[in-house]
Amino acid sequence: MTKRVLAFGYHNLIVALLMLSALLVLPAQSQAMTVTELDFTNGSVALLKNGNPLLSSNFTTNGQIVMGQYQPLPNIIPPVALGPYTFSLFTSGPNPAPSSSTIGSTITADLTALGAKLTGPFISASGLMMNIGGNATGTFNETTNAFTGLTWTHALTGVTGLPSTWGSPSSLALRFTLNGAAQLAAVPLPGAAPLFLSGLSGLALARKRLAA
Repeated sequence: MTKRVLAFGYHNLIVALLMLSALLVLPAQSQAMTVTELDFTNGSVALLKNGNPLLSSNFTTNGQIVMGQYQPLPNIIPPVALGPYTFSLFTSGPNPAPSSSTIGSTITADLTALGAKLTGPFISASGLMMNIGGNATGTFNETTNAFTGLTWTHALTGVTGLPSTWGSPSSLALRFTLNGAAQLAAVPLPGAAPLFLSGLSGLALARKRLAA
């Protein structure tokens, strides 16, 4: 009986070490996570002139930006109003397809492929297509996967065809802000996870043998 107890105690020690090693390499909550899709539910767009808002608008329309691929019109979101103008969003090259990741309470996204079709007064009937993307940063909630204030600014320097009432393109920029939830890629179990599970199984088996 004493030998059984000693063996059981030794086995417990081994299992504890296995569990500890597994926990040391299991994913931490604040590790970098890859985002597969940004599902936004609201946001804002502002036209800035020399850094000051010239036109601005909030929107509450749902939209999705899929990572790793381009999305033609009108797959991202229905047209967004900006004063008497409207924006329709899309993504296209030559900039890389959108990508995003989170770490702790921060979310970042490469949205340099984001473009807009602008329609409204003093613009040709076919509308004006232009790149409005940028590198965005916002706040991320690790518990709910919600992101807030995912913001970037894109200078309109060199864009031709803008309404003359806006002034010189060199003084203009667009600022976008998005809020919503991020879909994250599944995290594969690390190599120590099977050890952790086998250790638990061994502990249960040892207890059963001791009881017998």
